[in-house]
Amino acid sequence: MNLIEIADQKLKVHHQNNQEFNYEFINIYNFYKEKLSSFVKDADIKRLEEELFQSIKAQIFNGYFMALELLNGNADFNDEWFMQSKGVIAQQIPEMLKNATNNDIEGIIMHSPLKSLTGWLVIEYEGVFSILLDIALNTACMGAKWAFIDEAEKRGITPYEPQYSGMLGYIDDIIFINPQTYLAVEVTTESSEVWTLINSKYNVIEKISEITIIKNKNNNNETYHMNIQLKNTLSISEQQALIDQLAVRLMSTMDIERRQLILSASSVEEFYEINNYEAVR
Repeated sequence: MNLIEIADQKLKVHHQNNQEFNYEFINIYNFYKEKLSSFVKDADIKRLEEELFQSIKAQIFNGYFMALELLNGNADFNDEWFMQSKGVIAQQIPEMLKNATNNDIEGIIMHSPLKSLTGWLVIEYEGVFSILLDIALNTACMGAKWAFIDEAEKRGITPYEPQYSGMLGYIDDIIFINPQTYLAVEVTTESSEVWTLINSKYNVIEKISEITIIKNKNNNNETYHMNIQLKNTLSISEQQALIDQLAVRLMSTMDIERRQLILSASSVEEFYEINNYEAVR
């Protein structure tokens, strides 16, 4: 079989038998449907839903195929690379695909069904083009990820299973909270953690939030102080959605009630990392 036939056969098996794959597919579809629906007239929603579904399916195929090309080309993937967790593997794929295509998202990564959808939406609605490029890249990344997982299985390798729990999830993994945004732990102690929230868009991978959590135990009363700093380039609704999502995640992970959570948030212009700082006396 050629690579196109292999990709088609493998993805059919995933669609038919892989619950994790199908959950991820529905999640990515609903995420981008919600983003685009805010621009589209009610009369066009049904068309959007149908064409977006087929576009994402085609993008996943294209990403899977591109990963097969990388695996069968000059790229060196040793066994150790496939021993990483699924989250860590997924984190690396956007840059991998962009490098392999010289950042030609619209010309190479975007498959024909999504090109057709793009042609319709950009004529009818302003402000959607960047979202469509994000869809092109991040849905292709999903397909590529599953190609790498299948390659690991072919080699008899099981990806690393995270083991160490933190307050927002496993600290030895990359945690995707939606198809283009993920959490990574920066600092962890017995009573506190600092997490970074990264947004992976078609043109930039940027830090959009820093989350500090401090656990305080006074007698039998345990409280969690959670401070969330969010970049002000996010809309108010996006900031609120992330605050809600992170707060719920903490309460669920630590099995606590809302009254035990002391929550604060701020909107910031930029995040800076200052090295070799010397105080002026």
